[in-house]
Amino acid sequence: MLLVGLVWLLLTDGLGLLLPWMLKVGVDAAQQGAPRQLLLAAVVLVVAALLRFGTRLLSRFAFLRSACRMELDLRRDLLSRLLCREGPFFDRHRTGDLLSRCTNDLSNIRIMAGFGLLILINTVLVYLLTLSLLFSLSPSLTLLALIPYPLLLVLVKYLSGRLLTASTAVQKGLGRISEALEEGISGQAVIRSYSLHGARCDHFEQLNGEYLSSSLKLARLRALIGPVMALIAPISTLLILYVGGARVVTKELSLGELIAFNAYLMQLAMPTLMLGWVLSLGQRAMASAERLRSLLTPLPSADRLPLVAVSAAPTVEIQRLNFSYTDQPVLKDFTLSLAAGSLVGISGATGSGKSTLLQLLAGFYPSQPGEISIDRQDLTTLDMVEHRKRLAVVPQEGRLFSGSLQDNLLYGKPAGDEKLLHQVADAVCLSAEVSAFEEGFATRVGEGGKALSGGQRQRVALGRALARDGSLWLLDDPFSHLDAATARQVWQAMRPLLRDKTVLLVSARVSLLEMADDIVILDQGRVAEQGSHAELLALEGRYARLLEQERLKQELEGLE
Repeated sequence: MLLVGLVWLLLTDGLGLLLPWMLKVGVDAAQQGAPRQLLLAAVVLVVAALLRFGTRLLSRFAFLRSACRMELDLRRDLLSRLLCREGPFFDRHRTGDLLSRCTNDLSNIRIMAGFGLLILINTVLVYLLTLSLLFSLSPSLTLLALIPYPLLLVLVKYLSGRLLTASTAVQKGLGRISEALEEGISGQAVIRSYSLHGARCDHFEQLNGEYLSSSLKLARLRALIGPVMALIAPISTLLILYVGGARVVTKELSLGELIAFNAYLMQLAMPTLMLGWVLSLGQRAMASAERLRSLLTPLPSADRLPLVAVSAAPTVEIQRLNFSYTDQPVLKDFTLSLAAGSLVGISGATGSGKSTLLQLLAGFYPSQPGEISIDRQDLTTLDMVEHRKRLAVVPQEGRLFSGSLQDNLLYGKPAGDEKLLHQVADAVCLSAEVSAFEEGFATRVGEGGKALSGGQRQRVALGRALARDGSLWLLDDPFSHLDAATARQVWQAMRPLLRDKTVLLVSARVSLLEMADDIVILDQGRVAEQGSHAELLALEGRYARLLEQERLKQELEGLE
């Protein structure tokens, strides 16, 4: 498509060169009293102008369409690369800034790749073709007309670096504004409940002020380009009229040649003026490209092994696992074995490393070689795509996607039928509530599932995992938004479906762990207690105290 646009652009510029030449022929014919030549020149002028109008439209359409397709490909690649990133990447980058890069920065590149590239190529072609004709008419006048143009080169060199710095500052400021907007909209309930409307608005005003300052600095630089560029053409025209007019008087140059020469010179005026705009646009696109480069850079490739065998219930071996997000260790010398088809429960205080352990097993954060093995294969050597196909992950905050209940329940298995849909809804005790909805399973859940309660969102997330039917289950406190009775009811309904699966259940409700084959109590990243329900009760340690506290809490709630 770009080559097609280039062909149409060449035809456009060729027809543009024909117009001043026909003007010369017409003027010379009028001076010589040749009406036929004058009529022919007029007809060619009209036809060439109409053809040029059509080829110009076609060239612009081809370039802009190519830019739009490039933007589409880049946006797809951006999302693909983002979904391949590990947890540390998202810890370093804010959601608002990533959104700004995928929208505003991508738009800047599209404009430069479309209209900007069109103008740039057109400028080069017009200069090359027009200068060749100008030299054929009068080499000395052409050299005279080019005298002001070195000033243009000096200006471009002076402004290019400053425009790049200013454009980068503007794009970063826009990213910070996007972050603030995203946080303000997603956290509006918290902001209003804490009466922080004024403080958030003040913070946003400060960011807007910084963005305005950067934008004004960029605007001043861009505003300087146009007037200086516009000054080049009049200076050249004045020189040509002064010297060329004298040559017409002395018969060294015909009037038609002078008019054609000046018309060709004027054809350089608009490309010269647009060159300043392209320079500014190019610097902005370069700043945007630099911000996108880190997202599009391929991850270091490593030879990943396929799964040796896809078992119905894999074994998991964790040996002396150490992990930290920063300098503070989260897991310390953690060791755990999960037999195939076993249910292992994990509990402990907040910040003891429970959720981190599940994220490491899912491969969201990198572990060290030899620390985690699944079915006797080191996790660091496995193909993560294949590994995650066997997972059924339920995070603590069940993230739902815009769409219907059915879309979310069958999200991990879009080809699932009505029988599977009702089966998973029954398993998570959701069918009765769905039947009460006017649109049933077609009910829209809203952005992030906001149309549902916290407990309903968690049960939809559990149903989504059941439909996926993975062999290794990683459940991160999936009943935290349910009351004790509903949580126990849902868990009892799910247990038969998880038979012969390897399950790791993190739960703050230790009573749900009673039927686990093995129970682990974490404390500050280390195993504080481990054993069966009966063994831990006999220890009369942390597990027994947590169970007693939970029992007393339920009794107090019953009294209320």
